Amino acid sequence: MTELKNMLIVGGASRNVGKTELVCGLIRRLGTERDIVTLKISGINPGNDTLHGNHGPLPEKFHILEETSREGVKDSSKMLLAGASKAFYLRTRDEYLQEAMKSFFSVTDRNSVIICESIILRKIISPGLFVLVKSNREESMKRSLGEVLHLVDLTIVSDGQNFSPPPSVIGLNGRGWYYNNY
Repeated sequence: MTELKNMLIVGGASRNVGKTELVCGLIRRLGTERDIVTLKISGINPGNDTLHGNHGPLPEKFHILEETSREGVKDSSKMLLAGASKAFYLRTRDEYLQEAMKSFFSVTDRNSVIICESIILRKIISPGLFVLVKSNREESMKRSLGEVLHLVDLTIVSDGQNFSPPPSVIGLNGRGWYYNNY
């Protein structure tokens, strides 16, 4: 497993729990001090190809797209608007995740400060911090979360806009991402 203390991975227990809002808030707060690269990963699984917007035909293995639009419609565009220096969107089949990340690091310095919105990436990367965002309502959890739930460093409960604990507990220093106990 690759260790990257400069990477923050944010995953959601279910859909529409505020992951992107959390990521954008962190970018707005910390991106003024340093460049932050963002990566949103969507798995390619039967039945979920329409859940992540229209990004063209499904790739055979994976597809990486550098976001350039600042329209704010897609999550990666919202991350650019929040102040990310670069934003990428990766669609991959689980079995090609390792290869997809190798390709990502061929266009991005692996020493960059990176925030990644994903659950499956935690299977192959040990980040500085792995944050789980879950709804304040009872909802079923994503199946993919079960494999990495024991690796979560910090759980944040959200109604989509408000977070507990607040995002201000998450920080970044010369050694990587961390959180303060509150």
